[in-house]
Amino acid sequence: MGETGAWTVVWREEEKTLTLDGEPVLEYSLRWPQVEGGGAGGRRLSRGYGAMAERWRERWRREVYCRACLQLAECRAQARPFTPWRCALEGEVTLEEENCLGLKLQAWETWGDGRPFRVCWGDVWKVKEGTPLPLGEVLPRKRGWKKALCHQLAEQGEQLQRAGGCVLDSNWQSRLKALLPTEEYCLYEDRVEFPFPQCTLAPAVEGTPVLWVPRPGRAEGA
Repeated sequence: MGETGAWTVVWREEEKTLTLDGEPVLEYSLRWPQVEGGGAGGRRLSRGYGAMAERWRERWRREVYCRACLQLAECRAQARPFTPWRCALEGEVTLEEENCLGLKLQAWETWGDGRPFRVCWGDVWKVKEGTPLPLGEVLPRKRGWKKALCHQLAEQGEQLQRAGGCVLDSNWQSRLKALLPTEEYCLYEDRVEFPFPQCTLAPAVEGTPVLWVPRPGRAEGA
């Protein structure tokens, strides 16, 4: 494989159970991408995702683990059952197209009450350069582009609600423009997705709402 030749994505995986006095306290799983090939850009992306996995690992092995241990001690003191906390980082490739790589990544943590905290984001890269692909190179940025995009997303959100696909806050449309994740979008062959943070447009139980628009010049469809 040449220095600037073909590239491919492989996934690294790790699973671990952390214990206290032999009792499981926290279980986590990590799945992160590495780019094989693609020259210096591919190596840069691999280092970046390796560092990202390490940040999540350290969070779970330190801060979250300590919180779980405190809850375990409290449960023992009150003779109540304890359920191990669970955390995960997951991802998928959404697009492999010439020099373009699209990824969708999700992390979640389930603490003692069983309600998961979730984050979801997209990354789109020019692989050989190791740099992000700006949204402006995917969606045309004419005058008023953001307003028009939010209008499309609002229409799609209303359709989702009417179809029973999700429940959004009563004033969610007024927050679209300020919260639009223009640097964390997900790129597919036929669409552009925008994952919004948990609790910003919808109740926590809805997780991270995802709205999308068709990719210009491609077939429309979900």
